[in-house]
Amino acid sequence: MSEPQSSYSGDEPHKSRTTAIAAAACVLLALPFLVLGPYLLNAKARVELRCQPGGVCLLFHSSWLTRDEVASFAMKDVQGVKVDRTRAARRNRVPIFRPTLVTVHGEYPLFFQWATEEAEATRVEAQLEAAFANPGGKTVEFVRDDRNASLRVGGAFSGVGVLLLVFATWLGLRTRTHLRTEQARRAA
Repeated sequence: MSEPQSSYSGDEPHKSRTTAIAAAACVLLALPFLVLGPYLLNAKARVELRCQPGGVCLLFHSSWLTRDEVASFAMKDVQGVKVDRTRAARRNRVPIFRPTLVTVHGEYPLFFQWATEEAEATRVEAQLEAAFANPGGKTVEFVRDDRNASLRVGGAFSGVGVLLLVFATWLGLRTRTHLRTEQARRAA
Protein backbone atom coordinates (compact mmCIF):
# COMPACT_ATOMS: atom_id res chain seq x y z
CA MET A 1 0.00 0.00 0.00
CA SER A 2 1.40 3.42 -0.90
CA GLU A 3 1.61 6.37 1.43
CA PRO A 4 -0.32 9.52 0.56
CA GLN A 5 1.85 12.08 -1.18
CA SER A 6 2.32 15.40 0.57
CA SER A 7 2.02 18.53 -1.53
CA TYR A 8 5.16 19.75 0.21
CA SER A 9 8.56 18.86 -1.13
CA GLY A 10 10.54 17.53 1.78
CA ASP A 11 9.81 18.11 5.43
CA GLU A 12 10.43 21.87 5.48
CA PRO A 13 7.45 23.91 6.57
CA HIS A 14 6.20 26.54 4.16
CA LYS A 15 6.36 29.72 6.17
CA SER A 16 5.07 31.76 3.25
CA ARG A 17 1.74 29.94 3.32
CA THR A 18 1.36 30.48 7.07
CA THR A 19 2.13 34.18 6.94
CA ALA A 20 -0.14 34.65 3.90
CA ILE A 21 -3.04 33.04 5.76
CA ALA A 22 -2.32 35.21 8.83
CA ALA A 23 -2.22 38.36 6.67
CA ALA A 24 -5.57 37.48 5.05
CA ALA A 25 -7.07 36.77 8.48
CA CYS A 26 -5.89 40.16 9.77
CA VAL A 27 -7.46 41.94 6.78
CA LEU A 28 -10.76 40.11 7.35
CA LEU A 29 -10.62 40.91 11.06
CA ALA A 30 -9.93 44.60 10.33
CA LEU A 31 -12.97 45.04 8.06
CA PRO A 32 -15.66 45.17 10.79
CA PHE A 33 -13.55 47.62 12.79
CA LEU A 34 -13.04 49.84 9.73
CA VAL A 35 -16.78 49.84 9.04
CA LEU A 36 -18.00 50.36 12.61
CA GLY A 37 -15.38 52.99 13.49
CA PRO A 38 -16.51 55.60 10.94
CA TYR A 39 -20.15 54.63 11.57
CA LEU A 40 -19.74 55.46 15.26
CA LEU A 41 -17.80 58.64 14.48
CA ASN A 42 -20.74 59.71 12.31
CA ALA A 43 -23.23 59.76 15.24
CA LYS A 44 -25.02 63.13 15.03
CA ALA A 45 -24.37 64.00 18.69
CA ARG A 46 -23.86 67.79 18.44
CA VAL A 47 -27.02 69.90 18.32
CA GLU A 48 -26.80 73.55 17.23
CA LEU A 49 -29.70 76.01 17.17
CA ARG A 50 -29.18 79.50 15.76
CA CYS A 51 -32.02 82.01 15.41
CA GLN A 52 -31.56 85.46 13.90
CA PRO A 53 -33.78 88.15 15.47
CA GLY A 54 -37.03 88.25 13.56
CA GLY A 55 -35.53 85.90 11.01
CA VAL A 56 -34.80 82.27 10.38
CA CYS A 57 -33.91 79.60 12.90
CA LEU A 58 -31.55 76.85 11.76
CA LEU A 59 -31.15 73.55 13.57
CA PHE A 60 -28.06 71.47 12.80
CA HIS A 61 -26.95 68.01 13.91
CA SER A 62 -23.21 67.37 13.59
CA SER A 63 -20.89 64.43 13.98
CA TRP A 64 -17.11 64.25 13.84
CA LEU A 65 -17.42 63.62 10.08
CA THR A 66 -20.51 65.46 8.82
CA ARG A 67 -22.93 68.29 9.58
CA ASP A 68 -26.58 68.24 8.50
CA GLU A 69 -29.28 70.90 8.59
CA VAL A 70 -32.23 69.27 10.31
CA ALA A 71 -34.75 72.10 10.18
CA SER A 72 -35.22 75.66 9.06
CA PHE A 73 -38.15 77.72 10.35
CA ALA A 74 -39.11 81.27 11.24
CA MET A 75 -38.59 82.42 14.82
CA LYS A 76 -42.34 83.14 15.06
CA ASP A 77 -42.99 79.41 14.40
CA VAL A 78 -41.34 78.44 17.72
CA GLN A 79 -44.04 77.49 20.23
CA GLY A 80 -41.72 76.83 23.15
CA VAL A 81 -39.43 74.35 24.81
CA LYS A 82 -40.54 71.39 26.93
CA VAL A 83 -38.66 68.78 28.92
CA ASP A 84 -39.37 65.16 28.01
CA ARG A 85 -39.21 62.76 30.92
CA THR A 86 -38.91 58.99 30.74
CA ARG A 87 -37.24 56.08 32.49
CA ALA A 88 -33.88 54.63 31.52
CA ALA A 89 -33.90 51.19 29.95
CA ARG A 90 -31.40 49.99 32.52
CA ARG A 91 -32.19 47.82 35.48
CA ASN A 92 -32.45 50.63 38.07
CA ARG A 93 -34.91 52.59 35.84
CA VAL A 94 -33.75 56.07 36.91
CA PRO A 95 -35.62 59.00 35.33
CA ILE A 96 -33.91 60.73 32.40
CA PHE A 97 -34.63 64.11 30.81
CA ARG A 98 -34.25 65.86 27.46
CA PRO A 99 -35.35 69.36 26.40
CA THR A 100 -37.31 69.47 23.15
CA LEU A 101 -37.95 72.46 20.91
CA VAL A 102 -41.62 72.65 19.91
CA THR A 103 -42.45 74.38 16.61
CA VAL A 104 -45.45 74.44 14.30
CA HIS A 105 -43.45 72.08 12.04
CA GLY A 106 -42.77 69.47 14.73
CA GLU A 107 -40.69 68.74 17.80
CA TYR A 108 -36.89 68.60 17.80
CA PRO A 109 -34.80 67.17 20.67
CA LEU A 110 -32.04 69.50 21.84
CA PHE A 111 -29.91 66.79 23.52
CA PHE A 112 -28.56 63.74 21.69
CA GLN A 113 -28.09 61.85 24.97
CA TRP A 114 -30.68 62.04 27.68
CA ALA A 115 -29.59 63.86 30.85
CA THR A 116 -29.74 62.09 34.20
CA GLU A 117 -30.30 65.33 36.12
CA GLU A 118 -33.52 67.25 35.64
CA ALA A 119 -31.85 70.57 36.54
CA GLU A 120 -29.66 70.38 33.44
CA ALA A 121 -32.64 69.97 31.12
CA THR A 122 -34.83 72.55 32.88
CA ARG A 123 -31.98 75.09 32.83
CA VAL A 124 -31.83 74.83 29.02
CA GLU A 125 -35.63 75.05 28.87
CA ALA A 126 -35.68 78.25 30.97
CA GLN A 127 -32.77 79.80 29.06
CA LEU A 128 -34.36 79.25 25.66
CA GLU A 129 -37.88 80.21 26.80
CA ALA A 130 -36.50 83.54 28.05
CA ALA A 131 -34.56 84.10 24.81
CA PHE A 132 -37.62 83.40 22.66
CA ALA A 133 -39.91 85.53 24.84
CA ASN A 134 -37.61 88.61 24.68
CA PRO A 135 -35.40 88.35 21.63
CA GLY A 136 -34.51 92.05 21.85
CA GLY A 137 -32.60 92.01 18.60
CA LYS A 138 -30.15 89.39 19.88
CA THR A 139 -29.27 86.16 18.13
CA VAL A 140 -30.47 83.07 19.98
CA GLU A 141 -27.77 80.42 20.05
CA PHE A 142 -27.74 77.02 21.68
CA VAL A 143 -25.09 74.30 21.32
CA ARG A 144 -25.05 70.90 23.01
CA ASP A 145 -22.10 68.64 22.20
CA ASP A 146 -22.35 64.96 23.18
CA ARG A 147 -19.79 63.71 20.64
CA ASN A 148 -17.10 62.66 23.14
CA ALA A 149 -18.54 59.17 23.61
CA SER A 150 -18.64 58.56 19.86
CA LEU A 151 -15.07 59.86 19.56
CA ARG A 152 -13.78 57.43 22.18
CA VAL A 153 -15.56 54.36 20.84
CA GLY A 154 -15.40 55.20 17.13
CA GLY A 155 -11.78 56.27 17.42
CA ALA A 156 -10.88 53.06 19.24
CA PHE A 157 -12.61 50.93 16.59
CA SER A 158 -10.93 52.85 13.75
CA GLY A 159 -7.55 52.64 15.49
CA VAL A 160 -7.81 48.87 15.96
CA GLY A 161 -8.79 48.48 12.30
CA VAL A 162 -5.82 50.53 11.12
CA LEU A 163 -3.43 48.63 13.41
CA LEU A 164 -4.72 45.33 12.03
CA LEU A 165 -4.15 46.57 8.48
CA VAL A 166 -0.61 47.65 9.37
CA PHE A 167 0.04 44.23 10.89
CA ALA A 168 -1.43 42.55 7.78
CA THR A 169 0.90 44.64 5.60
CA TRP A 170 3.87 43.57 7.70
CA LEU A 171 2.77 39.93 7.38
CA GLY A 172 2.43 40.42 3.61
CA LEU A 173 6.02 41.66 3.46
CA ARG A 174 7.14 38.67 5.55
CA THR A 175 5.25 36.38 3.15
CA ARG A 176 7.15 37.83 0.21
CA THR A 177 10.46 37.35 2.03
CA HIS A 178 9.59 33.74 2.86
CA LEU A 179 8.53 33.07 -0.75
CA ARG A 180 11.85 34.35 -2.07
CA THR A 181 13.75 32.21 0.43
CA GLU A 182 11.72 29.12 -0.50
CA GLN A 183 12.19 29.76 -4.22
CA ALA A 184 15.94 30.18 -3.72
CA ARG A 185 16.08 26.82 -1.86
CA ARG A 186 14.16 25.08 -4.63
CA ALA A 187 16.45 26.56 -7.30
CA ALA A 188 19.55 25.40 -5.50
